[in-house]
Formats: sequence, structure tokens, C-alpha cells
Amino acid sequence: MKTLISDIQACLAGVDGYLSTREIEGLALLASRPTGPGEILEIGTFKGKSTIVLSKAAALAGDPRVVAVDPLPVHQDEEGRRSYGQSSAFEECMANLERSGVRNSIEFHRLRSDELAASWPTTRRLRLLWIDGDHSYAGAKRDFDLFAPFMAPGGIIAMHDVLHEHGGPTRVFAEDILLSRRFGQFGFFGSVGWSQFLGSPDASPTTVERKLKAYSQLSSMIRFTAFGGTLSGLNKVRYKAARAQVPHGPLTPAMLNLCASSRSGAEVTP
Repeated sequence: MKTLISDIQACLAGVDGYLSTREIEGLALLASRPTGPGEILEIGTFKGKSTIVLSKAAALAGDPRVVAVDPLPVHQDEEGRRSYGQSSAFEECMANLERSGVRNSIEFHRLRSDELAASWPTTRRLRLLWIDGDHSYAGAKRDFDLFAPFMAPGGIIAMHDVLHEHGGPTRVFAEDILLSRRFGQFGFFGSVGWSQFLGSPDASPTTVERKLKAYSQLSSMIRFTAFGGTLSGLNKVRYKAARAQVPHGPLTPAMLNLCASSRSGAEVTP
């Protein structure tokens, strides 16, 4: 795995994006260790940083293919927020994928996620759904609602910036994943939240208890971000204090082993 991460880091040199080292390592682990059948779908490509990570890592599992969807053009404002329709990152994205050697493994759709969902076959299942598109609540909720139905039992949904001031992904992860018994094992690495889709409401009592505790922790963050706006002053301090209460360390193979145990029906604890 260390060799893989070194190779990925070398490929990412000069590629713009918002993934920390811990997030890169976690995404690579998820892509390289399938917990269910199906494909990888990335919502929100920007200039290809996470696309490269996912494809390079998925090659270890024998299939480097990644489906990516992003309407591109995309524009960043001074605070790093993305808006569409002003300037194009498409050519730079394609160049980055080509330079890293993964371009031929990427099924890229220059569409909005809802446009792709409209033609997505019901038989095309996902083992890993990476949501990193519109970070508003409406946008994150839409992406989740559109593609969660295509998850294969045992697959993983991962959302970027759950532990971030954007607020949208935080609320979706809290309400639609932590409060659902159809999702089991879960965790956080960097600002990423991830959870395993069980396919039926089979989350164990132990997992449910952990999820309810995490829901309470995220709710303490959501109270500062639910209605948008920029955090400042005492509210920013309080938000950071609430975020610090959420356990978020590196993703490990042992955590994914728990996913395998959960699928077999065993009662597991973290």
C-alpha cells in the first residue's frame, strides 16, 4: 500500500484539488479493497485529483475503471467555493488524467449528476459511491437520493467535507446514513464520512448505538451550518469545538474487515 500511495502522490503533483494526505490514503484504501460487487462512481471531478486516486487504487483490485460525472466548466471563487458556467477546467482535467496514465480507464460524463442518473441502468450497481459535488444541502441530498438506490449490498458510500463548514454533506450524512438501519459500519477520515450499505435494515444494535452517538455529534455541528453563511467569531470557535468531538483518524484495513464481518452477520465492535 505504501508503494501505491507513493505512486499516487507522484501522479498528483501539480493537480489542483482539495484532498488532504489522509483523505487520499483513505480513498485509495476504499478503492483497492472492494466490500461488495459493482463499479466506482465519482460525483464531482473538478481537475481529476480524486479520479486519479480512485483509478490507480482500483487497479490493485483488478479493475481500474471509474465512472466520473461533472458538468465542467467550473469556477472557483476567492474562498474556494465552486460555481458553474464561468470558466472551464475540462481541458486541464483531461490533461491530468492523461498524464497520470488513467485516462483510458475513466468513463467521463460531462453532465450534471441528475442528467446521468436519468439514463443510469437499474442493473448497474455501485461498490463505491464518492460524492464530492454540490456541497449545499439541496445538492448533496440530490446526489445521495439519485445514486444511493444503485448501491450494491456491501458497497461503500463516501462523502467529502462531512466535517466541514459547508454544512450540506454533514446534514445528509447525519440524517440519511446515520439514522438509517440500511447502513452499517461507518467512520470519518479527514473530512470524509463513509458508511457501508447493507441492502436491508440489518445494522446491529452495537452499530446503531454508535451511529446515534455520531448523529448527536454531527448535530452539534449542523446547528452552526444549517442555514449557510460564513462562520466567524465565537460561532466559528464553537463549531470547531463541536467538530473536534467527532472521532476522525486514518481509515485502516481493520475497519474494512469489520465491513466483511458485518456482511456475514457477525456482531462486531470497532
